[in-house]
Amino acid sequence: MSVSSAVSPLEWPPEGWILADFDDTLAPDDSHAGLLRYILRRRIWPLLLLPVIGLGGLIYLLPSRWLPHQRRWGISLIWWAITLGLSPLGWRKLVRAYCRTRPGLYKEARTLLMAEGERCWVISASPRALVRAQLHRQLPGNLPRRILGSRMHYRWGGLVPHFYCHGQHKILPEILALKPSLALSDSLHDLPLLALGEQAWLINPTPARLQAAREKVPQIEPKSWSL
Repeated sequence: MSVSSAVSPLEWPPEGWILADFDDTLAPDDSHAGLLRYILRRRIWPLLLLPVIGLGGLIYLLPSRWLPHQRRWGISLIWWAITLGLSPLGWRKLVRAYCRTRPGLYKEARTLLMAEGERCWVISASPRALVRAQLHRQLPGNLPRRILGSRMHYRWGGLVPHFYCHGQHKILPEILALKPSLALSDSLHDLPLLALGEQAWLINPTPARLQAAREKVPQIEPKSWSL
């Protein structure tokens, strides 16, 4: 498989909106799961709620045909158990501290955002506050045009997603109105997002993932990005 290893200004479309996932697309690793693990290590006592966390993980992994909203329900249980009793100030401090541990953006993603940030929309399943904090740390004063992500709120004493911005749920009315020239992600869950772009990039795919993606979105091009 031939995979390009870098991005030059001539590779992306010269005009039109650009839609980008965040985790494992613009930056390595899943910062959403990483933040949950970080909070759990710092607080420790929510390990007493490990059965609830495990139940949330089980529900999250169930086939969607059984429970259409199972991912949001599952991730809500996990978030609630890990953040129970956490104050808004404590939440913000933990997000900032976690961002200091993150490795940064892929160099190709940094080039893209520095050059074309004004027409980039970043759309992530991670909490919006987390994505914004990471981008602000990496690109101070050069944030993308819009940052969309899961919206968190307090319920029953813990943080849970009020809106879980995952998969098909990323296709918001304002996104449908854009007619993007480029969409990029690493995930097959984002095929609805990738299908919106005149061009579509799949970041760091395995051969099996690339083949599966092209069966649904034929215009997908693989890109190999690195730190």
